[in-house]
Amino acid sequence: MVSGPFRAITGGLDDDASVLRDAAAGDERAVRALYRDHVDRVHRCVARILGPRDPDVEDVVQQVFLAALDGARSFDGRSRVSTWIVGIATRRALDAARSRWRRRRWAKITEWVGLGRPEAPPDAHLDALDVAELALAALTPEQRTVFVLHSVEGYTFKEIQEMTGTGISTLHARLKAARARLDALLAERAEHGGSP
Repeated sequence: MVSGPFRAITGGLDDDASVLRDAAAGDERAVRALYRDHVDRVHRCVARILGPRDPDVEDVVQQVFLAALDGARSFDGRSRVSTWIVGIATRRALDAARSRWRRRRWAKITEWVGLGRPEAPPDAHLDALDVAELALAALTPEQRTVFVLHSVEGYTFKEIQEMTGTGISTLHARLKAARARLDALLAERAEHGGSP
């Protein structure tokens, strides 16, 4: 033990890790504490990747906490528990976005070759979406993820690498592509007098 003006810091990694371990062991209080401590961050992350009005956000948030409890034994302490959980949230949201994107792409392909029918016109509430949401929706799920995590949430590339398992150079390339796409969309919008 260190004497003098130094004292141990309470809280931090050990407390979060022990709450995670206790929650995984079935301690109901620990499960509630884990959820309470991280649900806002997880919800924000998922909503920014899928879109704030996406009907699947709540389902993905639930999947994140179930996956965290199932995988708690694999938590090795190399990162903070919050970073680990946001990594799970990022991967789950990205999986949901990719799945939706593949379904839409397949629907467009079948429509082009005459096998499918066109999608119904957008609902009235779609017109109320703000420019930022529309622009983010134009990005690929991978671009949107790195843009949101880095430029909106403020995570470092190293933290994003830990969350997604994607190399830092790939993350840089995706962020650059996302910014170029957003710049082009905003320039096009300005050129057309504000219409998307």
